[in-house]
Amino acid sequence: MNIALTGSSGLIGSRLVKDLKNLGHKVLCISSSHSSHKNNIFLYPELESKKITFKADFIIHMASLNSNLDESEIVLEIELLNKVINCMENLNCKDIIFFSSIKVYGENLFNYDLINIEESFPTNPKCPYGIAKERCEKLLIQLSHEKNFNYLIFRLPPVLINHPKSNLGKLYQLVEKGLPIPSFQVGDSNQRSFLNYDLLAHVLVEAINEGIISSSKILNIADSLPISTNDLLRRFGKSINKKTRIIYLPNFLFKAMIKINRLQLILCRLFGNFSLSNGKLKEKFKIPKHF
Repeated sequence: MNIALTGSSGLIGSRLVKDLKNLGHKVLCISSSHSSHKNNIFLYPELESKKITFKADFIIHMASLNSNLDESEIVLEIELLNKVINCMENLNCKDIIFFSSIKVYGENLFNYDLINIEESFPTNPKCPYGIAKERCEKLLIQLSHEKNFNYLIFRLPPVLINHPKSNLGKLYQLVEKGLPIPSFQVGDSNQRSFLNYDLLAHVLVEAINEGIISSSKILNIADSLPISTNDLLRRFGKSINKKTRIIYLPNFLFKAMIKINRLQLILCRLFGNFSLSNGKLKEKFKIPKHF
């Protein structure tokens, strides 16, 4: 297959490029910053110039400005999607896989309103990143009718990749160094969804090989079981044969901190609930039991 990929220099994209090539696919990388024709990397203007002979069976759009957008950058995220869609015609491509986010549903909560979220759950983004992804989804669906192409939208939770630049990677580093990690008892019982990179790669390869994207769907993609924050830390330790040192801070401190707005946001991100149902994903794809 010929696959065009945005975000190929990112944490997920750089690993995905290697995996797709190892499976025998030809990959064209679309970049917003640099080109290297020798390495099959092209800028958006180069693709829009219609001078590229590469014909793509699929475009995978995972590029994003960043996950910490401010309001002024929402329009830039949407413009990026427009560029990708403009490239589709020049690449003679009719199928696009778009990486969205669970942020379109909202943010972590301490109550259980965001537990086992299905795709039919109403979108209610609270942050600029979630708002941008929701608007991109709507634009993609609208343009798919106008320009006659197929789409597959994946709504992703945080991807479990051990990299020092990622937020989860920083937690990995604490565990690797054997440093004590302060936490609270609520971190033993909250429910959060994450996505193992291997599951993501498995589903993408299956979608490409089977042509499933022609059905134009929105799907949650996440590991089958949610996990608590403290158990996630323990999983990190187990993966490197190291004991995770969690120090439990007193509960009264948690109750005091949660009354302070800024601290409440941080605590909610760390210990709030947000779990996805991947039932529809399992209907479409053969998901190995260990995921």
